[in-house]
Amino acid sequence: MSDTADRLAALSETTRLLWPEPARVAFGSGGRLLAPGARRPRILLPADRAAAVAALRAYGRVESRAARLVTAGLIWSLRGGLGRAVLRQGVRVDVPDGAETVETYLSEALGRPVCAALYARPAGRANDKPVLQALSPGASGPPVAFVKVGVNELTGRLVRAEAAALERLPRAAGAVVRAPEVLHFGSWRGLDVLALTPLPTWEPGRPVAPDTFSAALREIAGAAGTQRIRLAGSPYWSVLNDRVAALPGEAADRLRAALAAIGEHHGDAEIVFGSWHGDFTPWNTAGSDGGLLVWDWERFAADVPVGFDALHHRLQRAVSDPAADPARAAAECVRDAAGTLAPFGAEPPHAPHAPLVARLYLAELAARYLADRQAEAGARLGDVGAWLLPALTEGMHETKETNG
Repeated sequence: MSDTADRLAALSETTRLLWPEPARVAFGSGGRLLAPGARRPRILLPADRAAAVAALRAYGRVESRAARLVTAGLIWSLRGGLGRAVLRQGVRVDVPDGAETVETYLSEALGRPVCAALYARPAGRANDKPVLQALSPGASGPPVAFVKVGVNELTGRLVRAEAAALERLPRAAGAVVRAPEVLHFGSWRGLDVLALTPLPTWEPGRPVAPDTFSAALREIAGAAGTQRIRLAGSPYWSVLNDRVAALPGEAADRLRAALAAIGEHHGDAEIVFGSWHGDFTPWNTAGSDGGLLVWDWERFAADVPVGFDALHHRLQRAVSDPAADPARAAAECVRDAAGTLAPFGAEPPHAPHAPLVARLYLAELAARYLADRQAEAGARLGDVGAWLLPALTEGMHETKETNG
């Protein structure tokens, strides 16, 4: 199946889930247009022309320069009434009076009429979930909210986790990190629905200075306080081993053996524990007026080794290139860990413990991918045995990190 076919299949399923019977959904024509087109569907626009323009404005920031030019052309076409002639294919959604849809639910939850733009999800990631923009009909201004919908056990758990994380996240005056706030969290037809304040991603991007980047990492790490304790005596070590113990399969067996070796060789190492965003990547962050916009907090957690976010940012940026060798990128994550953890300054995790922290990060990521069954979902990097586990164990016995 091609990426286009995968996206259209997922979009069809999601649209019928969010506009359920007695509403009727028909692909091929109708008031809701597919942008930038049916061959490369990325977003299903609302039928309201002004709201469709608003949806395209808010969508274009994270795309490439070429895609932004295409988006600008589509906005011009919609404003001039030529959108249907340019895009041609779309979706017709007929909603009888009194029928419940995601739009009627959000209108009531947010206390104002809204229409929705729906992102077309790519295939191959178990944690993908419907994401919508809630927009004001007749207005081309910023979205009212960004909305995530949990549609199964995994995505529902992630939506609930993000709601909880954002509710407890510190928001000190003058903070570098700027996160969305929860406008609404509830359940509709058995689905978890989270509506968030929109971050201004439609504004021109600003370069992120190294000092700003480092400050953001430190702010997130200290969100729930930090403490330095022995690895073997830490809550994190206990929880990680329990999670891995429950995983089936040969890759999980290899991960358990790797953790046993880490415990044997480095269990007495004292490292600093704090919080991490959990998916701190270039595509979940953006510079803005001396601060850093940060979204997608569904993996936020406390009591993890400080430095996980910096390591994740480095590794995910490297493997996002389809031409990159994931195994080499993971090995370099361990080998260059001291430099990656430099934003934390002279405080631990300092150089002697940096490779240990990197190995723990790789173990954390492998446990996540196995628990989420990314390989079964067809994720490009789902086979952790091919790239994460070799880097996790390579050279582990050559050097024993000393205690701090």
